[in-house]
Amino acid sequence: MEDFLMQLFSYSNNFYSNIEVMVYSNGYEDCEPGHFYGPALRKSYMIHHIVKGKGIFKLHEKTYHLSKGDAFLIRPGETVYYEADHENPWSYEWIGMQGAKIDSYLQRTSFAYYPIIHYSKNDRFSLIYAKMEHAYSSNASARDLLMNSVLYELLHFLVIHFPNKRIEKSHRTEEYVDQVIHYCLQNLDKKIKVTDISDYLGLNRSYLTRLFKQQVGSSLKDYILFIKMEEAKKMLKETSLSIQVIARSVGFDDPLYFSRIFHQKEGQTARKYRICHQKKTIIQAD
Repeated sequence: MEDFLMQLFSYSNNFYSNIEVMVYSNGYEDCEPGHFYGPALRKSYMIHHIVKGKGIFKLHEKTYHLSKGDAFLIRPGETVYYEADHENPWSYEWIGMQGAKIDSYLQRTSFAYYPIIHYSKNDRFSLIYAKMEHAYSSNASARDLLMNSVLYELLHFLVIHFPNKRIEKSHRTEEYVDQVIHYCLQNLDKKIKVTDISDYLGLNRSYLTRLFKQQVGSSLKDYILFIKMEEAKKMLKETSLSIQVIARSVGFDDPLYFSRIFHQKEGQTARKYRICHQKKTIIQAD
């Protein structure tokens, strides 16, 4: 018993160390006829998945009649009641979760506006719960990492199969533009092709270029070149690195080609740009 309590303490302690997402509890139960919980509040997000039988779930004065393949979400602070059917009581599995990002992830799913989902295409949903049970039985020193990885798998599954269709198109567009900018900034030292970005985002190339042009007012190819030139200008002003090194640092293997493009865009050579702007910096410092 003492070993079990120490293991349980270690389990809880590890999970509270991750403030973004963490598994709070998990399990499986074959309910007795009429077995119920509530009315009561939970202190974590919980998703119960029904694997057989029937029951009811009550939330906000609404009653949902559920059966195999259904799942219901409980949010912290909400008064809930759920009860197994008296003739065909349900069995369910659950995962409880906490963390600063849980709500934002769930907002990307249909759980944002409806507490029930139904999935009966295959066993993938149940397999995630089975993985969580397996993870809980794994080596204690890495159990929290494995369980949280399964939790991310669950959240990904929900976003993919139960997306929030009420998210406005404009909001999605802004997210795509943000991801384009992030990708470009993270890959400045590489040759960036439009197809690289469209593949990264999982979007059609033509759709992405049209979307970006509408939102930013510039073609994606021009934007990629723009941020490379801006970074090169910054390095010319603030470092003593050679033009060859700077060229490679912004994704140009050929320094001569870089110099030609720089001259076209800035109206002067990279060397002259450095001399002019470093002089200005010295004068301002004086």
